[in-house]
Amino acid sequence: MDSPVGPPRLSGLKYTLVAGLALLTTDALFAQNAGQSDVDALKAQMNQMQQQYEQRIEAMEAKMKAIEANANSGSILNTRILTDADGKEEPGKAPAPMLDESFLKSLTRNFTFNLYVRAGAGFNGSGGSQSFNFETPDNPGGRLRLGNENDFYTEISLNQAHILGDSPDVADVSVRMTPNFFTHGVVKESFLTTDSSNGDFQVGMREAYVEMKNVFKSAPEITFWGGQRFYDRWNIDPNDWFWLDTSGFGIGAYNIHLGPGNLYLAWLISSNDNLNLLNDPSQFNTVGDQAQQTFDVRYRDIDIGFGKLNLIAIGNYAKGGEVTQQGGVTFTNVKGDVDTINVNSSDEYGAGGGIIWEYDFGNKSYLRIFSLWGWGLTNFSSDNLGNNAGAFETAVNQFVLGRSANSVRETAPGVFSGSINPYPKTHDFRSGLEFVWNPTPCFAMDFWGYWDENNQGFQTIGTNAGGDLVTASPTRNFYNVAVRPVVWLSDNFAIQGSFGGQYVDNVRGYSGTNALGNGGKVGIFTIAPTIKPGGGYFTRPELRIFATCAVWTNSLKGTTTPVGEGGNTSGAVPPYHGNTNMGWLFGSQMEIWF
Repeated sequence: MDSPVGPPRLSGLKYTLVAGLALLTTDALFAQNAGQSDVDALKAQMNQMQQQYEQRIEAMEAKMKAIEANANSGSILNTRILTDADGKEEPGKAPAPMLDESFLKSLTRNFTFNLYVRAGAGFNGSGGSQSFNFETPDNPGGRLRLGNENDFYTEISLNQAHILGDSPDVADVSVRMTPNFFTHGVVKESFLTTDSSNGDFQVGMREAYVEMKNVFKSAPEITFWGGQRFYDRWNIDPNDWFWLDTSGFGIGAYNIHLGPGNLYLAWLISSNDNLNLLNDPSQFNTVGDQAQQTFDVRYRDIDIGFGKLNLIAIGNYAKGGEVTQQGGVTFTNVKGDVDTINVNSSDEYGAGGGIIWEYDFGNKSYLRIFSLWGWGLTNFSSDNLGNNAGAFETAVNQFVLGRSANSVRETAPGVFSGSINPYPKTHDFRSGLEFVWNPTPCFAMDFWGYWDENNQGFQTIGTNAGGDLVTASPTRNFYNVAVRPVVWLSDNFAIQGSFGGQYVDNVRGYSGTNALGNGGKVGIFTIAPTIKPGGGYFTRPELRIFATCAVWTNSLKGTTTPVGEGGNTSGAVPPYHGNTNMGWLFGSQMEIWF
């Protein structure tokens, strides 16, 4: 469609030129009695005028086509001047832009949005609320999701492409924003924010970044970005575990064609909130809040004939300084006394890398195998700061028990200061696989397994359920194997299940339970009749009802329904808070994404 505001058409100008030339020709006929020299001069003048008019018309037509092309390019920069009813600029007002029809076209043609939502409701085997998930303590992250999620969560991604237009002569600019809305438990009306009793509802921003392509005309596919974003994340969806996720704030470039693969480069920075006291006005530190820098290099999509390889290299750095706020933080030591600690750290470093191999079987079926190895500050996430305080608490416990603790000095009764850096002894190794299979229209499945070994760089000292002193090793190994099959009984109705077993060899937390310093096993089993479109494992939406059963060894009693998130806090939610090694959940779930 032509822009409603544009230059006048040139057809009238052509007619005027023809009429003028005709008049000149007529005048020449009446000048036959004049001398031949005058006629020749007149003809030369007419030819010159005709050439000048033709050149001007060609130039104006070219300019008009260029303007019309820009008007149709979908750029939100196409504007017109604000005028009054007569088409004149309003008196006393500076010219102001008004968005015209091309902006509306850019919205409909270049604007898209994506949505992810999960929600559900449930009750436990004793008839109370599903205020927890069954989780193995001291796990690297995630949970078996089917019939085992008690929260509400949604992300809405808003995408605007070709902001400067889609002409090959301009940079191809796009912007993406992803706000999120969530609760940590299903309570009631999540959006009833005026109700002070519903304080769990939260709003966040997961992404806000700009991308620019066509920066280099010789390599228009190279894409630059800056802002906050999900950065090339890798996960096992039914386990809700992102085993490679350096997402955050930063800048980078990708799609750099180099040899058989594509080069990805990123520099990201995350700020430690100093024990959840971000921008604390009492902070006393020569560097301010700690900042972890991540240097991420990836060589992607290397075709080796039987699948593709992805190579990962990551480095991390954080400037040392005071890692507790001025005046210190308090904790309860192994003897039950409340102490105050002031902790400093030297500079912290990390490095690691790994390999990911994928094979595409077609029909959205694939096999993925990964292995990642990180030392020091590198744990393949966006933030690994925070271990200093835990390491120093262990040193204080050593001190109050009369053991060697060279890094600790007691500056006043119950007040301890010192420097500690556990990261030179820290490592995180992980390997695993995921196999998504869609062999027939009536059956699909996801099978996965992984191992994660983490050394946090310091021991944990606490007590068991009987009050006996326990010292847990700094190293923990975690193993998980699970499968989630789907069987369609009709085009839009299926029965699916989730069956998984997990083992942890050394729990480095949960003081006051028998799990501290011990290993244990957890099994989680779910059956879920589901309304779900046919076509494969990942089709959505899904509307489910479910029954979930979890069993665990006696050593893990009181730890499999953890208070808080991540499975790293002591205690467990009733009715499974230490008196049983089995539990049930029943309820409904909804999940959709597009």
